[in-house]
Amino acid sequence: MSKSRILKGTEGFEELATRVGLTPMEREARRASLERSYMPFQCTEHYMELIASLDEPYRTQVLNIVLPPPGLAPYQGRFDPYGNTTVGRDESPFLQHKYDTTLLVHFVDVCVSSCQFCYKVNEIRHEGWSAGQTHLKVAAALEYLDGHPQVNNVLFTGGDPAAVGSKVLVRSIRRLLQHPNVRVVRFATKTLAFDPLRFMDPELLDFFEEVQQMRGKQVVMINQFNHPAELSGASGEVLEALRRRGVQMRGQPAVVKGVNDDVDTLVDLQQRFLDHGVVSYYLTTFMPVRGVEQYGLTLDEVFLRVAAAKRRLSGLEKKGVLLASHDFGKFEIVGFAPRPEAPERIILKWHQAAMTKYLPQALLDRVPTRPEDVMILDYHPGTYCIDHLFRDNGLPHFDSGNQLHLASPMETVVPMPTPARVRAG
Repeated sequence: MSKSRILKGTEGFEELATRVGLTPMEREARRASLERSYMPFQCTEHYMELIASLDEPYRTQVLNIVLPPPGLAPYQGRFDPYGNTTVGRDESPFLQHKYDTTLLVHFVDVCVSSCQFCYKVNEIRHEGWSAGQTHLKVAAALEYLDGHPQVNNVLFTGGDPAAVGSKVLVRSIRRLLQHPNVRVVRFATKTLAFDPLRFMDPELLDFFEEVQQMRGKQVVMINQFNHPAELSGASGEVLEALRRRGVQMRGQPAVVKGVNDDVDTLVDLQQRFLDHGVVSYYLTTFMPVRGVEQYGLTLDEVFLRVAAAKRRLSGLEKKGVLLASHDFGKFEIVGFAPRPEAPERIILKWHQAAMTKYLPQALLDRVPTRPEDVMILDYHPGTYCIDHLFRDNGLPHFDSGNQLHLASPMETVVPMPTPARVRAG
């Protein structure tokens, strides 16, 4: 539960604009971009003060997280670009079993602040939350785990689970850890950036210490840090307090235009991860969200920026592969041929494919789905996401209306002496 005052709506926007010193022209441009976004404005006072304290370019970059930057949409995105509504169970849509050993629990649909590029824009803010509701969700998850012994880890997400009170949060995670099959509960949050002092609640800190005595059990915190400034000041101090209590920290930053696509910023972010014990286990491309498409970079642009940052980082700092996430799963962007600066082909690997029942047969007939297999596909300028790439290669894809299109003629796919006509490595 937030310890910081929350700014909302028109009044909150005006307060933020005044505090961070937007000019009348900047204010009007931001207001227009916010009106095109489907994500309402919401920001903690802590985050507002962080933005106000920064020099350029960090001031504008961090502001772009809570206020969409001006700019034209280079394409039309879609709602639910990760297929969450497809994999949600009819009787329990808050449970998603997309990957064989992982159960996702959509614990709450509220956050203490709103990231304007969030891919869940059309899923959250509908339920609110109550202690009774969260209790029933965890009970349903435990029942599901009883019938699916292959699941050994639970992704606890939302919204942001840290938006609820500590008593409810601790009780819920403890119940999941007590299930005999569960080794790890992954706790996804951005509250460490938006309201870090929330994690200094003694009840929460005591629980994390308690977990260290649970043999074979772990809580891993997935911190949604997107900018190095988010790890400064109070956030850095709280990270140290959590580390002292044995909490494992992970990061999975999205590379977002206007936020962290600058190479200097990417380098600083990954260096600060190492400084604070946050392991970056992957970086992601921006998901093609409807209404804020100006955040997007083409796949080759993202790859080049990440590659340039890696050249300046040590081995410990440049952890994490570059992924593009989709309804069908997560794809690692391995490289481009003949070279990234003049891409004609893209090389992909499955980081993790969704379970077969969620993949169209037309895809399974043509594309290998093992993690050791690679795909080499034609690459065209202006490719912002997997749907664009698969469309141009005659593979199953979704259009901007979330309609699935099955395979079309295969001339554009790299010729192979197999029916898939996609190179398997």
